[in-house]
Amino acid sequence: MHLSIGSNRLRNADGIISVRGDEQIKFEWGPSYAELLLTMDLYNVDGYHIARLRRNQWTFNDRERFLFACSTKGLNIVDTKSKQVVLEARVVGGDSVVVTQGAFHNSNGHPIEIAMEDWPDIANSQASEASAAHSTSLPFARDEIAAIRKAVKSSQEKIECPRCGCPLTRQRVPNATQRDTHLVSCIICRRNLVVSRQS
Repeated sequence: MHLSIGSNRLRNADGIISVRGDEQIKFEWGPSYAELLLTMDLYNVDGYHIARLRRNQWTFNDRERFLFACSTKGLNIVDTKSKQVVLEARVVGGDSVVVTQGAFHNSNGHPIEIAMEDWPDIANSQASEASAAHSTSLPFARDEIAAIRKAVKSSQEKIECPRCGCPLTRQRVPNATQRDTHLVSCIICRRNLVVSRQS
């Protein structure tokens, strides 16, 4: 399984996410890879174990606190009290799973947050790099920008996002100062990059 968690990518992962040494989340494929299965333990701010989902079925769910929904495209858990998304994952391609967001507590009651966007201090430190790379959204990392530019310049028909592995969309930018300029976008990471083959 290829697993992307926020902006982190894991190739050939076992689907297990451990928090402070405890296995809290596990993704696996159902029979014939027909569906994504989730096993997850949920805790409150005091660290009490309030729900457990095992392979897409609740073994217990205190006062029906959480709602779970799944399809062939992904799954999510929503907290009925706060209306907040606890965990959302999408199936991208044959063997890739992208965890797009999450907000939950570990067994010690510490809050855990998963987000596609970079944290503010990281984003600020990359601001100058993003300008140099003509990024129109939150920046890709330097090595990711280099990989995308190389793929565009070599005229590859299909380009995968170096961050989440999903196919990138590409369209020509009309009236650009440099000819043959493309806007390359990742719909999962919600990032864009303007690349010119002449630059």
